[in-house]
Amino acid sequence: MASSIRTLLFAVCCCLAAALGAPAAQAQYKVGDRVAADFGTGYLDSVIVRVDPNSPFPYRVHPLGYLNTMDTSFSAPMLKPAASVPTKPIGGIANDPELLKIQGKQAFHPVRVFRGGYECFALSGGRLEPRLALNFTIVDDQRYRDAAGTSGTYRFDTGKATLTFAGGALDGQKANYVQASDPPTKAQPPSIHLVVSGDACDRPIR
Repeated sequence: MASSIRTLLFAVCCCLAAALGAPAAQAQYKVGDRVAADFGTGYLDSVIVRVDPNSPFPYRVHPLGYLNTMDTSFSAPMLKPAASVPTKPIGGIANDPELLKIQGKQAFHPVRVFRGGYECFALSGGRLEPRLALNFTIVDDQRYRDAAGTSGTYRFDTGKATLTFAGGALDGQKANYVQASDPPTKAQPPSIHLVVSGDACDRPIR
């Protein structure tokens, strides 16, 4: 009888030691694993982009569809397996390299300038100031119209994604063209950056 009691007590002590003293197993992730990570506003669909085993927060995590300035380091208990919790919609950065990789897509390279009205701004005193006189409309693949209604032309180099304007208010201006996706998104509208004046002109997507 005494032997049975000792055996039972020993088994109970072992169970308690396992429950209280043994560390819980933690998930291990590797580069490329999809996870859900809380970036302060809720869980975002994310991917592991770097692992530093010597850090207390070894997992560098990138939220899909966002700029890499949002990348943050997490410990394993701070992360959730992909699809295990509700996540907010994927961000609007269509040319996010990590998102493109997961989607199996290549970065978009425009072959023409997106038509419509472009609104220009300049950085002044740390703030964006409208440059209304520089606003313009891309009419077609060769013509544009300035803010005063004067017509001019432009040439688009598809290899370099650059424009050269002739005539109108932008006569002589050279510019770089950026379009992240087709169709463009509200979060990343087509943008023309004027090299000479330094102004940036966006084509709003409503």
